[in-house]
Amino acid sequence: MVDSISSIDPPVPINTHNKVRGRFRRREFVQEEVRKTMLNYMTSIKGEITDVVLDEMVSYYNSQTSKLYHLEKELVHMKNSSLSILNTNKTLNNLVEGMFKKQHSFASNISFMEYKIQNLTNILNVLLNELKQKPIQHARRLISTKRNLQNDDIPIDCDDVFRQQTSSITEGIFRIKPRFSSESFNVKCLFENNTGWTIIQRRMNGTVDFYRGWNDYKNGFGDLETEFWLGNEKIHQLTKQDKYILRIDLKPWDASIHIAQYGEFAIDNEQENYKLKISQFHSNISTAGDSLSSLWDNANGASFSTYDHDYDNLFYDNCALIYHGAWWFTNCFQSHLNGIYVRSPLALQNTARNGLHWNTYALYHSMKEVTIRIRRQNTF
Repeated sequence: MVDSISSIDPPVPINTHNKVRGRFRRREFVQEEVRKTMLNYMTSIKGEITDVVLDEMVSYYNSQTSKLYHLEKELVHMKNSSLSILNTNKTLNNLVEGMFKKQHSFASNISFMEYKIQNLTNILNVLLNELKQKPIQHARRLISTKRNLQNDDIPIDCDDVFRQQTSSITEGIFRIKPRFSSESFNVKCLFENNTGWTIIQRRMNGTVDFYRGWNDYKNGFGDLETEFWLGNEKIHQLTKQDKYILRIDLKPWDASIHIAQYGEFAIDNEQENYKLKISQFHSNISTAGDSLSSLWDNANGASFSTYDHDYDNLFYDNCALIYHGAWWFTNCFQSHLNGIYVRSPLALQNTARNGLHWNTYALYHSMKEVTIRIRRQNTF
C-alpha cells in the first residue's frame, strides 16, 4: 500500500497553466493585428494596381491595332501591285501573240508580192524586147496586158494562187479576193495534182470550240494553221463566182483517210440562210459514201443552222442545240462535221451523236480529222 501511493506524480501548480495560456493569447493578438494591417494596405493599393494594369493593357492593345492597320495597308498595296503585274503580263502576252500572227501574215504577203514583182518584171522585159523589134504591132498588146494586171492583182482563190506560184510548195496561207467580194482575206491553200484547193474547214485536235452562234459561222473563226471554219460569207463569195467541186477528207481513229467528192457545191447568201447547193456525187472515187445528197436524207437546199438560228426541218427540236454544233441539218442529219471533238476510244463506241459524223462511213464513229476543201470545176 505504501509503495503504490508513493509512485503517483505530484500535481502541476495552477499558476503554470495560466502563464502558457497568456503567451498564446498575445501571439494570436499580434497575428490578428498583422493580418488587419496587411488587409488595409492591400485595400488601399488595390485601385492603383488596377489602374496601372488597365493602362498597360490599353497601351498594348493600341500598339497592336496600329501594327495590324499598317500590315493591312501593305497587304492591299501588294495585292494591287500583283494585279497590275498580272494584267500587264496578260496584255503583253496578247500583244506578242498578235505580233506573231501579223508577222506570219506579213511574211506570206511579202512572199506573194515578191513573186508578183518578179512576174511583172519578166512580162515587162518580154514586152520591151518585142516593142523594140515590132513597136506598132505590139502597142495594143501592151495596153491590154496593163489592164489585165490591174484587174488580176490579187488571186480569186487557191487555184489562182497555184498558177501564179513559181516554187513547188504544197500548202500555205495566202490572201485572195473573189471577183464579187468587196474585201480580200486570208485562206489556207493545198496544192496537189496541178491545182489549188481552198480549205473551208479543218478539224484535227479539238483545240477550237465549234459550238458557236450564227455570227461566228458567218464571219469565220479559229486558226488557219490548225482548226477553223472559213466563214459562210466568204464561202458564198467564193462559190458564186464560178462552179466549184467539193471534197471532204475523213480520217477515222482506226483507219486511213476516206473521201467524199461532189461535182457541184455552193451556198446562197445570208438572206437565204446560206442554203446548201450540193449535187453530182462522185461515187467512182469516193470511199466514204454519200451523206449529203443521198435519197434517204438529202441536204441539198437545206439552210445552215446554229443554236441561235434554228432552220432545220424539225418543228419541235433544235438540231444544233441538241448535237452541239452547226450544219445544214435536216431531220437531224446524215452528216455533221462541226460537232464536239470526241477522242478515242470513246469516238469508236456507240456514244451520243454529237461528234464529227459521216453516217455512210459509220453511224456512231466520230472522226479524228476532217478537211473540207473546194476548187473550180474548170481546173480539173
